[in-house]
Amino acid sequence: MQPINTARLTIREFIFADADAFISFMTDPESTKFLTFTDEQTTREGAKRLIEFTIASYGSEQPMLAFAVEEKNSKRFVGFCGLNPHDDEAVEVMYAVMPAARGQGYGTEIAIAISHHALNDLGYHRVVAPIAPENKYSQIVVRKAGFEDCGVVRQANFPELVRQFVLQKERINDAD
Repeated sequence: MQPINTARLTIREFIFADADAFISFMTDPESTKFLTFTDEQTTREGAKRLIEFTIASYGSEQPMLAFAVEEKNSKRFVGFCGLNPHDDEAVEVMYAVMPAARGQGYGTEIAIAISHHALNDLGYHRVVAPIAPENKYSQIVVRKAGFEDCGVVRQANFPELVRQFVLQKERINDAD
C-alpha cells in the first residue's frame, strides 16, 4: 500500500522499528480493553509475533490491512489502524492511538483517512465500526468522522452487544 498522508499523519505499512511501541500498546490492558485481540496477542511474545506476521503478510497474495500511524513531522509512532472485510460490500475499521498521543484529534483523522481509503481506493461501499457501548471516546471519534449510529447489534467478534456505526460511500461523495 502506498502511504496515506493527512494534514498531520502518515498511515503506512508496519516496519520492524515500530515493534517496541506496538508491543508497549498491546501489553497495556487499559489500551486494549475495547479491542478484540486475543489474550495471547496482548502478551509481549504474542504482540511481537503479531507484528512480525503482519509485516510478513505485506508480500503475500492476501496482505493484512493493518497499518502503523506516525506523525508526519516527527515520525513518532502514534497508533495503528486496519480494515477487516465484513462482507462483499463492507469493511470493518479499527484504529488505536497511543496513550501519549490521545486528545489531539488523531483518532478522528485516522478514522477518516483509512475509511476514505476503503471506500475510494479499495472499492467498498460501506465502512462499519462496531464499538463497545462503554467506549464513549471511540463513539465520539466515528461521529466526528461522519459515521451514522445504527444502534446496538450483536457482532461476531465481540462477546457483548456493540453499538454499530456505518459510513456509506454515498455520504462521503455527497460531501465532496
